[in-house]
Amino acid sequence: MNIEIKPESSVTIFRQIIDGIIFAILTGKLKKDDKLPSWRDLAVELRINPNTVAKAYQELEREGILYVKRGEGTFVSNWNKPSMERERYLILQEAIQQAITTGQRLHFSEEEIKKELEEQLNQLNQKK
Repeated sequence: MNIEIKPESSVTIFRQIIDGIIFAILTGKLKKDDKLPSWRDLAVELRINPNTVAKAYQELEREGILYVKRGEGTFVSNWNKPSMERERYLILQEAIQQAITTGQRLHFSEEEIKKELEEQLNQLNQKK
């Protein structure tokens, strides 16, 4: 699985795992009934404590995002659409907020930040 862990981040590793799995689902990299690596295997891959991965899997199971088949593994649930939409918007809002905060730290004005966002959107639209 392709989850990026940033030890220097203010976001806990536990939360980074949860966010990484949710992002993989939202972007279609993980689909309903896809099997996830065992929490031990993922811990080895990410070079982190296995208990952290197990705890993240348990939280995602509690939220109904994952389910466990005893003896078979952990799988992606049929996550309901309204929850996915809410998560998509939360991720987008967080990314935009980070961009704005970075712009402010670099002493860009509100107008300069808006202009750059608009230019980036225009470039994306031209590529389509």
